[in-house]
This record gives sequence, structure tokens and C-alpha cells, in this order.
Amino acid sequence: MKIQIKNYLSRLMLMAFGLMLPMFMLEVGVRLLDLAPPSAPNPTIWQPHPLFGWWHIPNSGGIFHSDYNEFATEVRINARGLRDREIGYDNPTQALRVLSLADSFGESLQVNLEETYHKQLEKQLNQSLHRPVEVLNAGVGGWGTDQEAIFYVAEGFRYQPDIVLLAFFVENDTVNNYAPLEIARNGGSQQKQFFSLSPKGELIPPPVEQAKPQPAVEKNPPAKSSTPPPLLKVADGLWLNSALYRFFVPYLRDMPPIVQRVGSSGILGGEGVVRAHHPTTPVSLFVYQEPPNQEFAVAWDLTEAIMVRLRDEVQKRGSKLVVVIIGAPEQVYPTVWDNLLANHEALRAVPCDVDAPNRRLNQFLTAQNIPHLDLLPIFRQAATQPNAPLLHLRHDQHWTVAGHQLAAKSIHQFLLNELQKSNNE
Repeated sequence: MKIQIKNYLSRLMLMAFGLMLPMFMLEVGVRLLDLAPPSAPNPTIWQPHPLFGWWHIPNSGGIFHSDYNEFATEVRINARGLRDREIGYDNPTQALRVLSLADSFGESLQVNLEETYHKQLEKQLNQSLHRPVEVLNAGVGGWGTDQEAIFYVAEGFRYQPDIVLLAFFVENDTVNNYAPLEIARNGGSQQKQFFSLSPKGELIPPPVEQAKPQPAVEKNPPAKSSTPPPLLKVADGLWLNSALYRFFVPYLRDMPPIVQRVGSSGILGGEGVVRAHHPTTPVSLFVYQEPPNQEFAVAWDLTEAIMVRLRDEVQKRGSKLVVVIIGAPEQVYPTVWDNLLANHEALRAVPCDVDAPNRRLNQFLTAQNIPHLDLLPIFRQAATQPNAPLLHLRHDQHWTVAGHQLAAKSIHQFLLNELQKSNNE
């Protein structure tokens, strides 16, 4: 009997060794090749705000990195909460000022400040106009058109901009603006107040929360629960100590079947817990349903009403609103859209047209006499050129440096044309 037990234990040890050795070799390989992101979390640069929902923490910052190790960027927030150099309300040099309102495409955590389209545009306009130009970056990740409009009325106008440059991201800005869609997108979590429409179609402003001290906002806070996920501490320990875990887990989080099965346990980390409570097919992808369903039809009406209100507020203060339409990767690259259709049965079940949102926006902005530039055809053409550099990061999906360069060049020419028109009027 003792011999049998001894043989059994020996076999178990050999099996364990056989399993651990490959894992050890993979761990060493990932470390040597520097494939995994750092174990330290990204710095916290956002905090709740009674008007904006959330806002940058003044004078915060640090090194941001991608979970896929696609970038490492130094980000600094100035004293007034902009991801920009220190810029005051006053304008002693009488520079032409462009206030850029945007979401994460404007916040641009993926590239250094001087590589953003804001600062490249600033440099190009300086050279073309032969006068001082300042492009102020008021982009904040996750913001919708509603928050951007509120920011302008509460704070942005103080910079006395000549031009207000509103960036509209096609995939999710409409969703961000409408409470039922945005709350569903966030798995039932409400992070801000919302505009609404009266029965007559009049814009109703959101209620204002009372200002009070607030803790910093995590990028992806774990879903609230009466009991913490049982394996979350295990996942945190693995993230700190295993490069192999840090390398693989981001890819696993991108697989809805796996997230739905094991995400709630915490083994995929806090972000996995959050994603487990989100819809399997992202709500924002249904923006391409054509014709739009009832919720998206209301969301579009609300979004357009917010744009008109912003246009009126900007004009009332003697400035000019222009809009730049930013296309999503699935609009630029057909293979990305094909992959989304292949992975989301719910998306295949409805009629979709990836050009429909842009058609609607262009028609609406033209009817409202709001100058606008649609970047989608420009990016599509650039993406088809031989040996064209990637315009979007493969996993993060925001612009690469080349994407920012193309956007800056296109917006530069667009603004020159608009300034010429204004001079001729």
C-alpha cells in the first residue's frame, strides 16, 4: 500500500512539474520580450463633477499605458483641468483661439501632447496664418455632446475662443447623450445627469447636483455588489506578480463568452467584473441600425437639439461653432466590421448601414448652417493606400500618431477655408 501511495504521489509530482515547466518558460519569455504591460495601474486623473459628471483632477497625471502594451504616454493635467500646457483665460498675445471639445479622441491619452491633433493643428495654423494661434484641448474621455456643451457654457467661454471645434465620434456620442442607452451601455450604472426633450421637442436641461467633496474616479471601477467577487484578490495578486497573466487577460476580456461565464468571479480583474455586467453586444454598435430603432431615433433628436443649443450659445458670445465628424474603426476598415458581425449575432439580426450616421449628421449640419468636416472618407482613402501606416491602434482603437497627423492636416485646411469665408463676408 505504501509503495502504491508513493508511486501515486510521484506521478502527481511529475504531472505538476509537466504543467508548471511550460508555464514557467512562457512567463520567462513574456518578460524577456517585454510583451506584458506594467503591473502599476494607470494614474487617476478624473473625479466626479456636479455639472460635467466627471472632470480632470487639476495638476494630476503620470504615465499611461495600454493593457495591450501598445503605448506608454506621459499625461499631465494643467491647473484648470485641461490636458494641455498652462493656458489662462486672458489672451495677452491676441492669439486666434480654437477651443476643442471632444471625448477620448481629444483627450488623446495614447499619444504625447505635442503629437495630438490639437497641437499639430496649432503649429500648422501658426505657420499658415503668420499670427499666434492657440488650440486648447478640452477633451475628456467618455464625454458626450451634452457634457461638452455644458462645459462650454460653464467654463469654456471664459477662454474667449474665436472658434469652438466640436468633435463628434460616430460610434458612441449619440448613446452618451441619451439616458436609457448610456445607462444600458454601462450595465445599469448612471454616472451623470442627462438632457431630455419635452413632448414638443424642446430641450430640457439636466438637474444640477449639489457640489460636494468626491473621491477620485477609477477608469473601470468594479461593479457594486453586496459581496466582493471571490477571485478578485487572486486576480490582483496575479496582475502584480505574473507578466504572463497581464499578457493574456486583456485578450480574454475581449471575448464575450468568456467574460459572461467567468468575469463575475473576479478572475479577470475588476474590469472583467464590470464587463460581465455589460451587454454582450455593445449598445453603441446599434447606432448603425438603419432605420434606427425607437430609442436611437429619440437619441438622435436629442443629440441634434443639443448641437443647436451649443451653436446658439457659441454665436451669442461672438464665436463660431464648427463640427468635425470622427469615424469609428469599423467604418474605416471593412475587416473590422466583418469581424463584429461574425462575433455578434444580435448585430446580424438587424439591418445595418455603417454610413447611415454620417449621412444623417451631414444632412442635419448642412440644414442648420453649421460648418462641418467629415473625416470618414478622408481616413478611408488614406487606409487603402499602399504601405499606409495604421491610423488606429489595433486594440485600443484610438488614433495612432499617424491618425492624429492626418486629422490635423485635414482640420487645418478645413479651418483655413472657413476663416477665408468669414473674411469674405
